Amino acid sequence: MPYEIKPIAKDFSLHQNDATIYSYETSPMQQRYIAMSHKSSLTNPDTRWMGGSAANPKAITGPSAWYGQDLQQEDSWIWRFNHHHLKDIHHALQQFHRSGKSESEMQRDDFPLHETASFLQDVLHELEYGTGLALLRGLDLSGYTYQEIRQIYWGMGLYLGKAESQNIKGELMQEITDMGFDYTKSEHRGSMTAAELRPHCDVCDLVGLLCIRGAKSGGVSTLRSSMTIYNEIFHHKPHLLSYLHEGFFFELDGKGPTGAADEITHRIPVYSWHQGYLSCRYNQKAIEGGMIKAGLPLTGEALEAVEEVARLAQDPRIVLNMDFQSGDIQLLNNYVTLHARTKVIDHEDPARKRLLLRLWLNHDGARPLDDDFANKTLNGPRRGVQPRAATI
Repeated sequence: MPYEIKPIAKDFSLHQNDATIYSYETSPMQQRYIAMSHKSSLTNPDTRWMGGSAANPKAITGPSAWYGQDLQQEDSWIWRFNHHHLKDIHHALQQFHRSGKSESEMQRDDFPLHETASFLQDVLHELEYGTGLALLRGLDLSGYTYQEIRQIYWGMGLYLGKAESQNIKGELMQEITDMGFDYTKSEHRGSMTAAELRPHCDVCDLVGLLCIRGAKSGGVSTLRSSMTIYNEIFHHKPHLLSYLHEGFFFELDGKGPTGAADEITHRIPVYSWHQGYLSCRYNQKAIEGGMIKAGLPLTGEALEAVEEVARLAQDPRIVLNMDFQSGDIQLLNNYVTLHARTKVIDHEDPARKRLLLRLWLNHDGARPLDDDFANKTLNGPRRGVQPRAATI
């Protein structure tokens, strides 16, 4: 849909001293975490490395294995934009407009951030070496057009990684809104419906959601650590680990290179050990459908293993609830977290309906992955959806 770019109404006068401020407000919990993580990096250069393997699995220690009931009691996972960030972002947008480029042509130098660049690098460190989640709060969207909001989000995304295609149209930024589709049909992706979505992770290193408008009710984002789920199985049902390490065929629901109705992946582990690092890939709906299409419907302990992950992913001890406000940006590491969503009850007026913008991002500092595990859309390791013509 066309959107006219209106004159920017924001009144931010950026003083020379403000442009060189590189400190920002953080909660006491965040200050302690940043200090601890930097100190830890001096003695252990990679705290993600556990040294395990499928043959010799190990429990996961460190901040990526968290319980939602603990995080719900504090706010270390909320990163707040301050006034300096908002001025910085606003002036970067003005600089981009002076370039005369389109959104798709924007490069990092076209959207020059100063203090906010340092802020985003600390967030990225938290995503990769910390809990694997962050909620960025306080981005004021008032006074910006829809197109400008997209440009701001795209510009900040350039400081976090490289965007990957999310669908066969090759969209690098996708609207998440209810388009009235039926999620019970395998060709319809949950992001285009109002349905409740079960715990899953997306295909690239990071997923980001910018909330423009929330729902009338519902649509609550629920998160859990896939590393905590692994630990629970490791300690209490270790006989199921071999099935999760071996993996399953995943249904591609239209995301594959051919678009064929029966297109599935090779076997992809739910939990993949590679070079001592553990990463997760889980989507119960895709696993169930993929195994049926492979002629190997889930039974016995294989079924128990998939259902045990699903059961633990709904355990109240493990789940963190996150309700979006306008301007919130949720960022998740797909290899250590699973996300889900409660059913959306939306407004009848299309102009008030829930609307989010999604980015799939890869970044250079992500953990090493086995190539087969990382080839989740059959488009190559760590790649998004291959653009192609639609199939009937």
